[in-house]
Amino acid sequence: MKIIKYNGQTLKTNHYIEMEDKEYYYLKNEYFKLPIFQEVKKQILNIANGGVKDDKITNYYFLKLMVKTKLYSCKWSIEDVFNSKELLSYFWVKTQLNSKVFLSKESVKRKLDTTFRLGGKGVAKKPNKFPVKKVDEILKKYNINNNYYDFSCGWGTRLTSSLKNKVNYFGTEPNYLLTEKLIQFANDYKEITKQNTIVDIRTQGSEEFIPEWENKMGVAFSSPPYYKLEDYKIGNQSYKEGVTYYQWLENYLKPTIINIYYYLVDDGYFLLNINDFDEYKLVEDSIKIAENNNFYLVGEEILEGNKRCKSTNGFNDNSEKILVFAKTNKNNNIPHGQTSIYDYIKGSDKEWETTLKN
Repeated sequence: MKIIKYNGQTLKTNHYIEMEDKEYYYLKNEYFKLPIFQEVKKQILNIANGGVKDDKITNYYFLKLMVKTKLYSCKWSIEDVFNSKELLSYFWVKTQLNSKVFLSKESVKRKLDTTFRLGGKGVAKKPNKFPVKKVDEILKKYNINNNYYDFSCGWGTRLTSSLKNKVNYFGTEPNYLLTEKLIQFANDYKEITKQNTIVDIRTQGSEEFIPEWENKMGVAFSSPPYYKLEDYKIGNQSYKEGVTYYQWLENYLKPTIINIYYYLVDDGYFLLNINDFDEYKLVEDSIKIAENNNFYLVGEEILEGNKRCKSTNGFNDNSEKILVFAKTNKNNNIPHGQTSIYDYIKGSDKEWETTLKN
């Protein structure tokens, strides 16, 4: 039995063989080796022509930021694994145990990604990435004026689909390192494909109102943080250590939804990919907030096969809901006795708590 200790966490395992420094640095370098840009360019052109595969794009622009994310159910992030020779040995040994799953001809990166996905439960796993194909479907169905707001930009797949479908993309993302990479990718994509789609990404949280976006968006769609399910570490994130679920709803989700209402044109749609986890009723509470702020729930889309880790290990349901809301009549958007969006956002904590419980 091997006991691995790192950053205040402990793992007991029988899957362990001492690793030489030379092998450790080789594995680390292979995993983080960037694809050559010609391969990235080829994938961009393929996407522009209708493709959906974006692995080289993800690895080139976003991998080094993705691995910093720590999942609620895990002891460590993937970055932690690569900073610990013992943890990396634990995962690498697993790639040697099943020749049918881990083919000898596969790359180091593919093998390690497979073992993170299949054998990282409770230890370390990569955050999920939204599928380009599903974003394509949503934009084709709900885009009404060619302006799309992504209120939690994530790992570039919604931006990719927006560029692919030549829909103007407006995004908010508090991770300042990620916004740099998103803008770099967008600029490269537009240069390679010779298109002039508008991309406007702000380094801020979606709970902060942007006046110039009011009454501009035809559709708002994203997959926001599931409270504390994933800790993204960088920037002014909606969840920080000590933030309660009620505070997260009040200070992040509620003003985000109110802002979206004001950004949308009268016939616009608001789509929210959300799922419950642990004891947190995110679906029910999201619907209640949206309906209390003049949105109508008109249906749902299903995101099949997308899995997020549960706090108790394992996964939530394989399929997640994408709630579809429609905006109400613009003349009814401010409650009686309130005169602006800012009054509405501030509201009364006591009133909000009562509303949420009812």
